[in-house]
Amino acid sequence: MSVEEVKGRVLVDTNVLIYATLAADARHGQARSVLSLRHRPDVELFVSVQNLAEMYPNLTGPKNQPPDSPSLAREKILSLSRLRGLTVLPLTLESVHHTLDLCVAGNVTRQNYYDCQLAALMLREGIPTILTENAKDFAGIDGITAINPFL
Repeated sequence: MSVEEVKGRVLVDTNVLIYATLAADARHGQARSVLSLRHRPDVELFVSVQNLAEMYPNLTGPKNQPPDSPSLAREKILSLSRLRGLTVLPLTLESVHHTLDLCVAGNVTRQNYYDCQLAALMLREGIPTILTENAKDFAGIDGITAINPFL
């Protein structure tokens, strides 16, 4: 399925948000196209507070060359969080409990916990689709379809 075919409730993953802020990145244009889905009447676009929090260490760290200053990273994150038509979802204790259940069921360890946390949030909120560069991280989670918008 391509991005143009996406309908309904959709979560945008951190990597897409980051690329949308990096004008020099080859994926910038496609990431901005993902964010423009919020203007379509047949799409409801979401991010989690987790996605916004994950942006900061990536924007200010060594993976981003040159790294953003703390103030620039802050401005990018705040700007995305304020986009009209993009709903920011909170994490709850219920989400953490469901995440832990998914981790045990899937024998998930270490950093992969955070993908399960997004999956738990999506399942709680009835969001069946995630747009992410890391589609394989969501493979095998019943009720979730991961689409890589950069293919």
